[in-house]
Amino acid sequence: MKKIDKKFKWNDFSVEKVEKKHDIRLVAKREGLIEEPCSKSPGSITEGEIKQEFDNHVHKNTENLRHYFEDVEKEQNKLSSFLKENHFQPIVNNLDVSLNASINKKELEEADSHNNYKMYKAEQDQFKKYHQISREANYATKNKTIAAFGLILFLFVIEFSLNGFMLQGALVGGLVEGISVATSVAFLNCIGSALAGYWIFKNVTHLEKNKKILWGIYSFLYTSFVIYLNACLGAYRSESERILQKLISSSSEVQTLSTSQIQETLTKVITPWSSDIEFSFVGMVLTFVGLLFALISIWKGFSYNDTYPGYGDVGKKVNFYKNAIRKINKSFVSDISKMEASTDNKLIETYNNIKNNELNYWDANANLIQKEFINYEQKVDYASRGVNHIIGEYRKENFRIRKSEVPAYFNQNWEVSQKQRDPKIVFPDTAFHYMSDEDREAKKLKISEELDVKFQKAQSEIKVLIKSAINKQKELHEKYSTY
Repeated sequence: MKKIDKKFKWNDFSVEKVEKKHDIRLVAKREGLIEEPCSKSPGSITEGEIKQEFDNHVHKNTENLRHYFEDVEKEQNKLSSFLKENHFQPIVNNLDVSLNASINKKELEEADSHNNYKMYKAEQDQFKKYHQISREANYATKNKTIAAFGLILFLFVIEFSLNGFMLQGALVGGLVEGISVATSVAFLNCIGSALAGYWIFKNVTHLEKNKKILWGIYSFLYTSFVIYLNACLGAYRSESERILQKLISSSSEVQTLSTSQIQETLTKVITPWSSDIEFSFVGMVLTFVGLLFALISIWKGFSYNDTYPGYGDVGKKVNFYKNAIRKINKSFVSDISKMEASTDNKLIETYNNIKNNELNYWDANANLIQKEFINYEQKVDYASRGVNHIIGEYRKENFRIRKSEVPAYFNQNWEVSQKQRDPKIVFPDTAFHYMSDEDREAKKLKISEELDVKFQKAQSEIKVLIKSAINKQKELHEKYSTY
């Protein structure tokens, strides 16, 4: 829909051209000489031709104007129908549908999650009862998992870097081989110990005595192995350092141990508890760091996802659906808020568009029709005055030449019929949209007031729908609450 900006252009009636075409003075003289028209005649052929010129002129412009009015009328019909409609109700209806769809969806989601929650909660209660646990599960969350794995990785990087630096002078390959050996030991102390803490040490807390004893033995063996490995590494570093110092004192060019010396040292440190082994400070640090990192890793693995085997997984399932219900409820609140904001924006946008565009387009088109109707009257009146001027010239010249009395109608001015003069009669379809300035302003004000009423009513209905949805959300929250 739009307003019509193009104005109609008239072809003006030319008195000069009509007089020249019909040679009015000459014809008037000729007819006057032969006493035409006769005194009793109701009219002359020449005057009829002049009037026909008027009819042709008006008819041609009228037809062109009629085509012009078709576009104006088409747009005005659209605008009039558009302004009568309630364009806010579909927005309210869409909100109602969206809210109902969201409520049904959320209710199904919450019901499903709540059923799963009850199922896993019952499983958790059964687990607690069977394993005689009275506390809640310390299950692994996303943040706890990131923290645990981050710490293990940090310890691993620190240990293999530190061990590699400490071992670089005690191995044939220097720093490269030192890091290679240190990486293997660090992997065992950190990652291996964390896995052992999770899969082995955790089972020591099991309620069943047989399992507790069995996994206790495995834990003791792993602990012994880690202590032994780190002791061997510290003893090796101490012995290689002692041998290396002797070599350096005898020859300043010696930087690393030979293969045979390394093999001899490895054989000796297999028994780190031997009295022949004297731990140096660096060796003790190496052993202590390895054991400390292994102990921390074992604890992190042991405490990750609860200290009782399997209890963390049970608690995690319960918490997953507990959080799912809470998230669904929060998302419901968020969805209601978003739908309300979106609907308000659409409502205001529609209101402003009608108020600032369609209503003004209607007003402009109505004003245009009024102007063109007035212009039509003026143009017809102008052409009729031109015709009367030509006829007057004809009658004057005819009267001057003739000897008999002039016909009685010579004393009467020719007038255009009301049927031809009035644009409301000429253009009945368009006349439906014709209004005076006062009527148009009154109509515009009435449409604007009706628009305000519809807008305010839609706002009230939206508030009712939102309030109802919030109450339903609270109802679902209470119904499926896990607290």
